[in-house]
Amino acid sequence: MTIDDATKEIVRRRANYLCEYCHSPERIATTRFTVDHLIPKSIGGSDELNNLALACH
Repeated sequence: MTIDDATKEIVRRRANYLCEYCHSPERIATTRFTVDHLIPKSIGGSDELNNLALACH
């Protein structure tokens, strides 16, 4: 299952449009940031908001 656009926008707003790893702003990036799973789905992670982070490339 993929993460829907509404959930992605919630994550982006929660992160204040900053990468949650390096804190670079999405507005200066050449591509839109991705939503990353903190615990990968392949090892049991979920699509719950507390397992998602905004990430630059």
